[in-house]
Amino acid sequence: MLRTLITFLFASLIAACSNQMHRNAPLVQLSSSDRLFDSQKIRAWGDQPFLIEDYLAIELERSDSFDRSLIVDEEGTLKPQHYLTISGGGANGAYGAGLMNGLTKSGQRPEYRFVTGISTGAILGLYAFLGEDYNHKLEEFYTQTSDEDLYQTRYFWQLFSSPSLLDTSKFEALVRDEIDREMMDRVKEQHLRGRTFLVKTTDLDSQRPVIWNMGVIAMLDGAEAEYLFESVIIASASIPGLFEPVLIPVEVDGVIYDELHVDGGVVAQVFFIPEDLDIEQFEMVENSQFSELGISLSDRRESHIWLINNSRIGNVWQPVQPRLTDITGRSISTMLKHQGRNNLVQIYKQSQLTNSTFNLSYINHQVPDAPEHAPFDQDYMQHIYCYGYAQGLNPHHWSHRFPDNSEMQATIPANNLALDIKSFNWERVELGLEKSIKQCLIRLRNEG
Repeated sequence: MLRTLITFLFASLIAACSNQMHRNAPLVQLSSSDRLFDSQKIRAWGDQPFLIEDYLAIELERSDSFDRSLIVDEEGTLKPQHYLTISGGGANGAYGAGLMNGLTKSGQRPEYRFVTGISTGAILGLYAFLGEDYNHKLEEFYTQTSDEDLYQTRYFWQLFSSPSLLDTSKFEALVRDEIDREMMDRVKEQHLRGRTFLVKTTDLDSQRPVIWNMGVIAMLDGAEAEYLFESVIIASASIPGLFEPVLIPVEVDGVIYDELHVDGGVVAQVFFIPEDLDIEQFEMVENSQFSELGISLSDRRESHIWLINNSRIGNVWQPVQPRLTDITGRSISTMLKHQGRNNLVQIYKQSQLTNSTFNLSYINHQVPDAPEHAPFDQDYMQHIYCYGYAQGLNPHHWSHRFPDNSEMQATIPANNLALDIKSFNWERVELGLEKSIKQCLIRLRNEG
C-alpha cells in the first residue's frame, strides 16, 4: 500500500512538473464557419456535401480577376485542365518533391488549376501551387532537412502530460519562418486568377475532417490570418501522438475557444474533391460562369488528375515479434496502407465521374523504408528525392489504373528487408534507375 502511494505521488509530481498544452475547448460542437474571420468560405466539413452557395460566393469574389488563359489559349481553344492531389507520407514526401522538380526539368509539368494536399502533401502542395519559382525550396526542405532540424525527443518524465512523444517546436518554427506575407500574397494572386489550393486536417474534438481553402485565407489581412495559414499547414502534417497537435482559435458569442487539429491523414491519406459532391451541379454552374466570361464550351473539355502517392501501396512481408510496440506499430501501418488504397480507389472513381484521365505515381514497394531510429534521415530523404526526380524525367512511369496488388506481391524479393536505401539495387525497380539516382545524389551533395 505504501509503495503504491509513493508511486502515485511520484507520478503526480512528475506530471505537475512537465509542460502541458492548455486549451479552452468548446462545450458543444461548433459549426465549420464559427467566427473564423467572419467568413464561411475559409473551410468546410470534409464528410458532407460541399454547398453550392459557398462555391458561388468564392467565385463571385474573384470573378473580376479571373484569368481566361487558365481555360483557353489566345485563339479561344479550350486548354486541358490539370488537377494535382498529393498524399501524406512523412519523409517520403521527398519523393513528391523530386517528382515535381523532375517534371519541371523534363518540361512535362503543367500549371495545375486545382491542388489538394494532406500531411506532407500540404507542404508539397503549397510549393506546387506557387509554381516553378519555388522548386529550390522543395529541394532544400526535402534533401537538406534531418531529424535534428524537426524535433527533439522528450524525456521520459515529460511524457506524463505532454501531447506528443516528440517536441516538434523546431518543425513549427521552420514552417512559420518559411511562410510570410509575401508568400501568402503569391497564394492570393493565384487564387484570384481562378486557381484553388485545398488542405485537409482532422478536428479531433468532432472526429471530422476539415477542408481549408488556403486561397481564401490568403485573401485576409493581418497577423492572425498569417498565423491561421501557417497553423493549417502545420496541423495537416502533425502526426497524432508523434507530433504536437495544433490549437486553432475560434470565437463564439464573444468567447475565444480553440479546436484541436491534427494530421488530415487520420481520416484520409489523399483526397481530390469533397465526398458526395454533386459534380453535375457544379459543372452546370461553372459552365454558366464561363459563358458569362465569353468562353465557349462547345467542345468537350479535356481534364487530367495527377495523383502523387508518397507511400508504398504493395504489401511488404515482415516477421512481427510478439511485443506490444511491434504489434501496435505493424497494425497501424497496415491500417494506413489499406486506408490509402481505398482513398486511391475513390479518386479513381472520381476521375471517371469527372471524365478525367487518372495518372498515379507512387513509391515501389521494393524500396527500403527509412531507418526506424531516424524517420527523417537525410541520406534516406535524398535517395527518395532522387528516385522521384528520375521518375519525373520519365513520362511513361505514370500508372493509369489502380495497381494490381497480387502482381506487386509476386515481385517482392525475399531478402529485401536486409537492405537499406544506400545499398539498394535500384535496377530491381527499373533498368537505368541506378545511374540516374547516383547522378542526382552527386549533384545534391556537391551543391549542399
